[in-house]
Amino acid sequence: MPLFFRLTALTCGLFLLIMLQASVYIRPPVPLPPPKIEIQTEWSPEELQKPPNIIILLSEAFWDITQIKSLQFSEDPAPMFHALQEKFTHGTLLSPMFGGGTANVELEVLTGHSMRFFPEDSTPYEQYIKQPTASLASLLAGQGYKTTAISPFYHWFFNSSEVYKHLGFSRFISLEYFNPDEYVGPYIGDHAVVRRIIEESERNPGPDFIFANTMENHYHYWPGKFKKNHIEVKSHMSNAVTGIAETYAQGLSGADRALQELVLHFSRLKEPTIIVFFGDHLPSLEKLLVYKESNYISGEDDPDFLEKMHNTPVVIWSNYLPKETKEELHMSPSFLGPYILNLAKRPGGPYMDFLSDLYQKMPVLPPKTYYEAMNIDVNLVQQYEDRQKAILELEKQAAASSGNASAASVDTAAIGDASSKAGGGVVAGSDGADSGDESSSTGMAGTADSSASGAAGSSNTSNAAVGAGAAGGEESSSTAMAETADSSASGAAGGSDESNAAVGAGAAGGDTKGKTFILGYGEPLIERVSPAFLTVGGDAFGRSQLTVHGGRYGLGSTVFINGEPQQTTWLSEASLSVSLPKALTANAATLDVQVRVVDSKNRVLAESRIVKVPVQEKKH
Repeated sequence: MPLFFRLTALTCGLFLLIMLQASVYIRPPVPLPPPKIEIQTEWSPEELQKPPNIIILLSEAFWDITQIKSLQFSEDPAPMFHALQEKFTHGTLLSPMFGGGTANVELEVLTGHSMRFFPEDSTPYEQYIKQPTASLASLLAGQGYKTTAISPFYHWFFNSSEVYKHLGFSRFISLEYFNPDEYVGPYIGDHAVVRRIIEESERNPGPDFIFANTMENHYHYWPGKFKKNHIEVKSHMSNAVTGIAETYAQGLSGADRALQELVLHFSRLKEPTIIVFFGDHLPSLEKLLVYKESNYISGEDDPDFLEKMHNTPVVIWSNYLPKETKEELHMSPSFLGPYILNLAKRPGGPYMDFLSDLYQKMPVLPPKTYYEAMNIDVNLVQQYEDRQKAILELEKQAAASSGNASAASVDTAAIGDASSKAGGGVVAGSDGADSGDESSSTGMAGTADSSASGAAGSSNTSNAAVGAGAAGGEESSSTAMAETADSSASGAAGGSDESNAAVGAGAAGGDTKGKTFILGYGEPLIERVSPAFLTVGGDAFGRSQLTVHGGRYGLGSTVFINGEPQQTTWLSEASLSVSLPKALTANAATLDVQVRVVDSKNRVLAESRIVKVPVQEKKH
């Protein structure tokens, strides 16, 4: 073959390869090699005395679809999870939700409160958590832990940024601080969440408490959600319904690879670490189509519906605990927090101790209609409900009266006879809807209109209400964000990127006043702008290109010129680019360049310093 044709063929082949790689984004591109998951034994007594990192990863809609025996998979969609099940503590959580409602499962895990005692169809994050509220985060912050929440979705969804601050987290990394190239399908990939878990742990020399949730395998599951599926499913179902199962299995594979990456990283560290991985609820699989056509259930009236459709998997991995600690679990999510604290040998306080004891007597709390069949002691249920209602009411009253409530003191009071005094008269979070700024995003995570369509292209972000909450105007200015829509984090969280979650916390459960709360990475930085100056009217076509260098830039980072937002192209976490219209450089001597983090509701979350770029006459 002549040299010309060989070169042409090689060029075309390389071009095709590049195009294929660009069009199919699955990260990591191939499964990682199976890590060694054996327990390490080379721990010194001093190392074992250190408080362990506690990492909780809520995997969106994670469920072991291989339990549907009529389906055949070309490969195991969750090999890492299954490997961990064989050697480490694992089991099921009786989720209060199905097909959506992630925030409600979060609430149970973080606070120990049960959704069984809130009004049906309520979302406590939006309606009741309006004040400092005791949680795992506030409890561990008082023990010197850095507390971080991570969620690759809008910061305003379920009032997350306000709620995480009230729960005692010192940092919240939301969708606005992820990158446009981290999408896998319509949502941010699970790998990107794991990356940030690792980053946050690496930059903190002390113990970490990190609570993260994922979105890659979020509803919907129709074929075509991912650009490529590598798992095939054989079944007697229709092609369309089989395609739904394949889509879900592909997302399950992404979650499993993320779990593998997380375990592999911490298996190499000499830091005692506990990783808790669980699914929040089963996927709807498009109105139960897969479940019914596969004969897994007969329908919503299936006598085993609760057992089959509400038990989600959980596995607990550790790099330092002895093998003898392996257990098989079956519990309600509200008991997972105290279980983890006991495993980590961390003091839990009166309420967590109460829940830990209750778990031994009543590991699951089902709906009332199942009490008799599951031999539930109604007296224990009543004690739990009274305690929960009393604590929530006292936290609310303390915040209303002083704005400086310590949830630890509230819990202690409730431990006395407050719960008995409450009887049935204290309504959990009563008047919790007294705030007029209730979020309209009350839909469950499984609803069709909650998808992130278009999110990748827009500067999506949101959180005006960070740090607002019940304390109102008394909140310390050290909170990274203000309540007003155009307030920014410059000078608040500022360039100071550290979280002082433990400062002055003591045993204060939900006391967040005066503590730093940082949304994302604080204020964006501008180190330099190129070119260093612009020419009047731009180039021969009236165009001017400007590149801002600094960081850390993400989906919400937008370049503003003279106070006006510009169409911004994200290049990397360290650079943004804008094309300026001729009018901007026609009559100005200088341009004020600034980077702001803007949410999907056009509210400013943080802003950089202003850099002035001179505009010069063209040289002839």
